[in-house]
Amino acid sequence: MEKTDNSLSLIKRYKASAATLWKVITERDHLKQWYFDFAEDWQLKIGQTFEWSAGDTEDKQWLHRGVMLEIIPNRKLVHSWEYPGYSGTSVVTWELQPVDESTTELHFSHVFTIPFDVTEPALKRENFDMGWNHILNISLVEYLEKNQ
Repeated sequence: MEKTDNSLSLIKRYKASAATLWKVITERDHLKQWYFDFAEDWQLKIGQTFEWSAGDTEDKQWLHRGVMLEIIPNRKLVHSWEYPGYSGTSVVTWELQPVDESTTELHFSHVFTIPFDVTEPALKRENFDMGWNHILNISLVEYLEKNQ
């Protein structure tokens, strides 16, 4: 994971076609198995607001909210990411670049446009770094391997 003062990014190749990877990162039934269980309002539609809860089950489940900002089927998904009731907002970009018929390169970034509340330990940048590393390098890889 590459880090700057206001972003995290990763370029990673997955053993999946762009169409398959697109389904896995955009269809609710897939997402809930490796990423988050989004609420029923999850739709691929510009301007659509969606929510999900996540966090340490022994501690606190955090309400997350996003808005779909850009959608190019099989190529690019961009959405916002924020925590209602807390300061800060960010933008998450998933960009797919086919390498061949069975391999796709993901160009992922999470840009913190307005920093999250630094007085809240759960919203510290290192938590995002650890989380995205796990999600993109373990959870997504394992899900794709099991579902090919």
